[in-house]
Amino acid sequence: MCGRYVTPDERELESCFQLRRHHWQGWIARYNVGPTTPVPLVYMPQAEVLGDIARWGLIPSWWKKEAPPTVTFNARSEEAAAKPMWRHGIRSARCLMPAKGWYEWNENESVLTGSGARGHQPYYFHCPDAEVLAIAGLWSRWRAPDGSEVLSCALLTKEASAAGIAAIHQRMPVVLDPSHFEEWLSPRSSVRDVEAMIAGSRADFVAHRVSTRVNSVRNDSPELIEELPAP
Repeated sequence: MCGRYVTPDERELESCFQLRRHHWQGWIARYNVGPTTPVPLVYMPQAEVLGDIARWGLIPSWWKKEAPPTVTFNARSEEAAAKPMWRHGIRSARCLMPAKGWYEWNENESVLTGSGARGHQPYYFHCPDAEVLAIAGLWSRWRAPDGSEVLSCALLTKEASAAGIAAIHQRMPVVLDPSHFEEWLSPRSSVRDVEAMIAGSRADFVAHRVSTRVNSVRNDSPELIEELPAP
């Protein structure tokens, strides 16, 4: 599960994706994004690739209840084609969720938190050679009971594909290579194409320990991704 990540700022988004149209104006980097909060995404609702801001936590278009579904911020890629919550998105409503890196907690490494309680050691994963990453995601547009439209998204996860990642957490986001961006966004890509892109997703990441201050979404500053000295 990936429940927290770091988003790029407007300049980094524009530099990486170079889109003709987007709604990222004024977007600042966020260092502790949590589910249900706004995040940037890249998607292709019609013939043009667009940049927008969406709710992290997918609400499918067919959702009838007034309250959004819970725990829909991650989609297991192995199950997406068969699950009603995800199957439309994996077939024809795929997006990119720009990130600089993400956090995971090592359940096998106990640490004292700032409050003095015992918890798990958080790690920050990133790629030293890439300023911006693109996590494979799914998007949906939902009309709420009050008539407003909500653009939402969920990121895809897979089994950790590198020993260094798996030693900390068994799951990881599906992070696409830039050569696959266009194909991923295209609704014309086949199920086999999608599966191949997921299987060939990136694994060139490094991780380091970070402060347990990341445990609280109230904390949001560049210091959160700074490496802690080895214990």
